[in-house]
Amino acid sequence: MNKDKNKLLFLVIFTALTLLFSTTVTATEQEESLTVVSLGDSITFGWNLEQPQTPPVQSENAFPFLIGNGNTEVLNVSYPGWTSTQLLEAIKTVKAKQMLQQAETVTLSIGANDLLQAIELSKIIENQQPVDPEALQQKVTAATAQVYNNITEIITLIKEETDAPILLYSLYNPFGINDPIYGSIHTLGEMITNSVNSKVYSTIAAQQGVHYLDAYSAFNGKQQDYIIPGDIHPTISGQQALAQLATNLLNELIPITINPILSTVEETTEPVSISLEEIEHTIEIKWLTGEKTIADFVNEGNLVENNSFTVSENGVYTIYVKTALGESVYTFEISTITPKAEEPVEEEEPPVDVEQPEEEEPPSDTTDEDEAPAERPEKETQDEAPKVEKPKQTMVKSGHALPDTATSMYNILLTGLCFIGIGGGVLFNQRLRKSKVKQ
Repeated sequence: MNKDKNKLLFLVIFTALTLLFSTTVTATEQEESLTVVSLGDSITFGWNLEQPQTPPVQSENAFPFLIGNGNTEVLNVSYPGWTSTQLLEAIKTVKAKQMLQQAETVTLSIGANDLLQAIELSKIIENQQPVDPEALQQKVTAATAQVYNNITEIITLIKEETDAPILLYSLYNPFGINDPIYGSIHTLGEMITNSVNSKVYSTIAAQQGVHYLDAYSAFNGKQQDYIIPGDIHPTISGQQALAQLATNLLNELIPITINPILSTVEETTEPVSISLEEIEHTIEIKWLTGEKTIADFVNEGNLVENNSFTVSENGVYTIYVKTALGESVYTFEISTITPKAEEPVEEEEPPVDVEQPEEEEPPSDTTDEDEAPAERPEKETQDEAPKVEKPKQTMVKSGHALPDTATSMYNILLTGLCFIGIGGGVLFNQRLRKSKVKQ
């Protein structure tokens, strides 16, 4: 008895899990995020953007999370205070290699701590000037060589795990010229960042075939808005500026290409189906009648499912596509749909009365006085001609065809109910057998 109950319970659970799984898959297919592996230090980590946490947790306002309007899944290999040497050791771990194997793009922002430690920034801030310019230059040169070697090896290791595009950020000067705290060392920051960006970052990008992102130019003259006051880390606006550099580049590498394919380009009386080629990282596809812009689709639009939709009228149509990297529209015209011709209707002719010719009476020997005249029969009319029924007029409906929203959910539900019925039948049959044995 217990075994029978367990079987029935198993069927119920199986059906529920099947329905849940199908719903989860459908939801996942509706949205595709971009997998970003973020390699770096406190800038990549988003240090000081929120309240300090123990242990530190990467901020969702850090630039990797903001790439492509935030439609990213970030796998983090960064930590506050890391130098290029520490990051190099970190990506040699099994966990980091597994992350890199999932990457669709890799961001690399490292080396600032190498330089800050080399110039002993705390002493410079305290004295408001370099301690020994000649000694400082030697330290910067040594740190620059170390950063160059480490980043070159880091990129080599990344390429062993993935062929995803690598986005290498340059250094920015955190010291604004009008900064009340760091304004006096703005010139020092300019000298170091320009030298290192030229000798390390842009050079490595050209040699290794990776993509150079110019953080220096993005921050230059905007330190007041992009740097946290009394700090060297980016504000949320600064993080957004770093994310925009990556988004702009990825839009060039992975453009949104909308290429509608019509089911026919010949004259037709049937609706025309429009299909779209697969677009990477698609989040949403809509369409509207007429020439539209991206702004028109904010609160409007017919959702496109399974990358196709159908229209039944000639006209101009616009397709809107939103991906993890941006939005785009495409306008086209359909002019091949012709209305169905209506069948001709025969008009019914009214019936015509046909008079019968009068029959002449044979001459009679009797006179009018002898016999009364015989009454002549009334005129007979022919039967009416049969009526011809009008054929039913075929109406051609117009309007937009509803999108195909059919899913397999009800089939799955019906299958589950069948399993439950079979289980119940088995349970009833076994109980019936046992009752007969007892008798």
